[in-house]
Order: sequence, then C-alpha cells, then structure tokens
Amino acid sequence: MRKSWWGAGSAAVAVFVGVAAWQLWPSDETAVSVPARVCDGSLPAKAAAQILPKSGKRYFEYINGTGFGTAFRSGEAPPTCTFTGGGQRIRVEYNRHFNEPSLEIMAADDARKRVRKESKSPGKVSLSIGESYGYASSHGAALLLDCRDDGDTGIIEVSVDARTDSSADSSDTKAFAELAAETLRMATRHVYRCDNSTALPAGPPTLDAPRKA
Repeated sequence: MRKSWWGAGSAAVAVFVGVAAWQLWPSDETAVSVPARVCDGSLPAKAAAQILPKSGKRYFEYINGTGFGTAFRSGEAPPTCTFTGGGQRIRVEYNRHFNEPSLEIMAADDARKRVRKESKSPGKVSLSIGESYGYASSHGAALLLDCRDDGDTGIIEVSVDARTDSSADSSDTKAFAELAAETLRMATRHVYRCDNSTALPAGPPTLDAPRKA
C-alpha cells in the first residue's frame, strides 16, 4: 500500500513539474513589433498595433502604387497600404469620387449609397467623426467626407479591412474605427488637401450599438 501511495505521489510531482516547465518554456512565436508609424510613415501605429495579434509572424507592410500619404497627382490611381503581423493582414485605402452628370458619372452618389447600405448590415456599427460618417465592424471600417479642393467638390472615401485570407481574426471594432479616422484625417490634409479639413476634430470617433440580425 505504501508503494502505491508513493507511486501516485511521484506521478503527481512529475505532472506538476511538467506543467511548470511547459509554462516557463519559451514560445516559438515572437512578439509582433509594430513601428511607431505605419503605411510609409503616414499613419500613427496605435490603432494598427491594437488590431494585430501580439505575437506570431513579424510585422511587414507593402504599398501597391506610389506615394501613399503624399499629395495627389492627377492621372495616378490611389495607392493602397497592406500591413501584416501575427497572421493578420489589414488593407488601408483611400479615394476621391466626383459626380459628372454630363458624362453620366455619379461616383460620389454611388459611394454614399454603397456605404449607407453596408452600414445597415447586421454586426455593423454606425461610425462618425465631425462631419464624416460611415460604419465599423469587427473586421473593418469605412468613412466618407465631402471634400472641396480647388473649386471641385467630391467625396473622400477611406476603408480599412481585415483580408479574408488572414489566419488570425480580429474583433476590435474600436481600433478599426480609429484607424479609419486617422486615415481620413491624413487623406483630407495631406493627399487631397480639402478646404474643409477642419471638419475632422481631434479625438476618437463616435460609435453606436451594433445592428442585430
């Protein structure tokens, strides 16, 4: 009987030691180190760091196009920024839309209709900051703002979203909203230089309750 108790006690000690060693053993995954600014240095990294997992594959970003965050040049398509880390992949983009009734082009109106329709989907949250409006969710955000530049009036659209082929899931709706707001501030002040860029106050955007199915 004494041997049975001794054997059971030894097994318990072995399990305890094994668990302790497993907890102290260094993980194969490394911490995701996000730079102070992302997307060619055009955006502060706070919201981006909150979206990405804390550990996993290292941070990396790439720009599709040229001059992300720099002044718009006629004839060039707007660039996109994609950054990755910890198995998550996020795309950030901006664009400006105009209505040209004489050419039967109503791109600004189409953008408004699309964003308003998408904002009514289940799980979406109404998003606004200053005079801008849009939506956010656990996987992305979009914002629109009227923009008047050199006499031409259009609408700025920014969007951030987690790519569907990402291996990690993010559910930080607030961080997506803040990243969209920072992108809109940058686009209106440094890319398109809208006359009404002061329509975007400092501070976090406003979020409503999520829509139910």
